[in-house]
Amino acid sequence: PYPVKTEIAQVQAVVREYDPGLQTGALPDHEQRYEEFIAKMKTAGSDKVIAEFQKQLDEFVKNMK
Repeated sequence: PYPVKTEIAQVQAVVREYDPGLQTGALPDHEQRYEEFIAKMKTAGSDKVIAEFQKQLDEFVKNMK
């Protein structure tokens, strides 16, 4: 499995918290709420998840040659 399993779970929790309201525009002060969402995503480890997925993708592509 993934070395970022904990971070994935944390990121998913943040998405579940903000997703419906951000997608529909139903949240008041949506611009501020979006900034909160991004900050919470980074705190949850989204950058680490992206880096790990990119590493795995790069390895996959390298092995296809």
